[in-house]
Amino acid sequence: MRGVRAVATGAALLAATAGCGGGSAAAGSDGRASASPSPTATSATASATPAPVGPPGPDAAALKALVLTAGAKAGRYEADEPFLDEPFSEIYEAEPAVCLPLTTLAAAGHTAQAYATVGVPGKPLDVDTAVLLRSYRDANAAGAALKSLAEAGKRCAGGYTEERAVIDAKVLRVEPVAAPAIGDEALAYRIVTRDVKDEGASLHQYLTVVRSGPVTLSFSSDIVDTTDFGGVPQEIVTAQWEKFSRGYAPS
Repeated sequence: MRGVRAVATGAALLAATAGCGGGSAAAGSDGRASASPSPTATSATASATPAPVGPPGPDAAALKALVLTAGAKAGRYEADEPFLDEPFSEIYEAEPAVCLPLTTLAAAGHTAQAYATVGVPGKPLDVDTAVLLRSYRDANAAGAALKSLAEAGKRCAGGYTEERAVIDAKVLRVEPVAAPAIGDEALAYRIVTRDVKDEGASLHQYLTVVRSGPVTLSFSSDIVDTTDFGGVPQEIVTAQWEKFSRGYAPS
């Protein structure tokens, strides 16, 4: 399982945001400037925020009910309780930055997420899949996340550097593969990476991302050895999609 393989015992992410407001400073009765923005500045700010297109994605509790739960079967695979709240790779960076969506869509601005790990019981060195469901503000925001992934797939086809927590990894090439015919749109890639333990060997990872309205379903599969295992297991995609489509009712 992906959590078992992690060398680090945990990771902490600190994010700080600071907002600043702009507008004309109006003089008050005491001669000091007022902090209230002018009507022009206020209307400009409002017009810069597009209206939502359709309903928002489910909240965290609802997504958790839609993701595969521990013990769920998918052919020879079985879902397990993850050790972390998200895949360890979610804290990785990429150089150039345009390639980051191939590692994580976190920068796309989701509003909630739910995570599951799926593998072969009793075989931790077999194919391992991280399943990550994410909600967005609306369908347009989720579509923008897929657009950024498509752009990364094109511009990073010749490789990039994945800046990991312990050691950087060189991605040698990114190749589009057949995506499942589900959801509103879907993308799938084969990612070949140089083995950091043996520079003459290559490791294989497969990524499939499906969008359904304001929700993305991401499947990231890999294996410990150099075997090219052919793609995200279809059984896992099917099991997760069936559970999601049965339980998701847009508001």
